[in-house]
Amino acid sequence: MTRSTVGIVWMVWAALFFAGSVGYVRYLSDFMSTFEIVLFRQVIGVALMAPWLIRSGRGALRTRRLSLHVLRAFLSYFGMLLSFYSFTLVTIADAMALQFTAPLFTTIFAILFLREMVGPHRWLAIVFGFVGVLMIVRPGFAEVNIGMPLALMAAAFFAGSNVSNRALSSTDSTAVIVFYGFVLQIPIAAVPAAMTWTTPGWDLAPALLLFGIVAATAQWCLARALANADASLVEPVMFLRLPFVAVIGYFIFAQLPDVWTWLGAAVIFASTYVLARREAAVRPAAPGEPG
Repeated sequence: MTRSTVGIVWMVWAALFFAGSVGYVRYLSDFMSTFEIVLFRQVIGVALMAPWLIRSGRGALRTRRLSLHVLRAFLSYFGMLLSFYSFTLVTIADAMALQFTAPLFTTIFAILFLREMVGPHRWLAIVFGFVGVLMIVRPGFAEVNIGMPLALMAAAFFAGSNVSNRALSSTDSTAVIVFYGFVLQIPIAAVPAAMTWTTPGWDLAPALLLFGIVAATAQWCLARALANADASLVEPVMFLRLPFVAVIGYFIFAQLPDVWTWLGAAVIFASTYVLARREAAVRPAAPGEPG
């Protein structure tokens, strides 16, 4: 099995576990604030990784790129916060479909901040991707819920986080990336969580624990996918989150996405797939980089 195939398999698992974490977020949001949910996610994640840290020792945490870990933590926190909150305002399938625009934002960031030259194919892909967004949001034809722009903002933050993750995977292990992602977000999340604190009952303990396990596993699978294959190859696989989330929304929360959600998501998927293929075609692999 090639490293690219391994990366795709890891990303399929990441999509499944991310969809499961969305279901837990939607359930827990009926009992506590989004700030608290984000904080619990990080605390449980650190606790789950404690055995690894004890076994490996503090030396395993050595990194020469702490500043990049910190940047990734901030980007991930705000992406997560906006994403979780959007799930409480619109159907989880709508919010998830809009967050599929992350690869489009990644390309835009490369143009703005890295001065990357972009050809007509990629420009058209970006334009059609946001046509897909308009198909889901339908401004002027349907009431635009604030959850929709929040989901788009979350996608932008996640795009920055994914770029940071890819850069870190060239020097740091998956365990180090995941651990720093958890531990650095705890102080970031603690203050707003304290301001909106509602002590959860013990009846929520199983759901919180399972949420933490599922979310941590999703992050691990994502990091392994990006460490084994180029992001342009494996990122489109994350579109599997939509059918996974749609099933959860239908059977657990009685949410049925309309046809415009599926059509818009299909257009966004096609656009990001074109971006991924063009990126793979025009960017030569660096020495030692998986192809």
